[in-house]
Amino acid sequence: MLVTVFALLGLICLIGTLSFGAQIANNLRSRGMSAHPLLIRFMIFRYMAVYRRVTVEETGEVGPLYGPCSTFGTLTLVFLLAAIATRFL
Repeated sequence: MLVTVFALLGLICLIGTLSFGAQIANNLRSRGMSAHPLLIRFMIFRYMAVYRRVTVEETGEVGPLYGPCSTFGTLTLVFLLAAIATRFL
């Protein structure tokens, strides 16, 4: 039961990470940079780094999409590791 709860929470956070990643990719494309929304799964960390660098250069602050995307990514990792740990330990 607990494994299922952790796995579901992990999948929900994964969907949130991919959603914010797609928004970051679209934001980069609107700025004239090469970013393909369908490659989010493979390039999300690169897109996040470029987004952070670009927004800091432009405004002096990290953009509003960076924080939620990194938070959801971290929570995905935590919940899926918790699901694995409760399943096998």
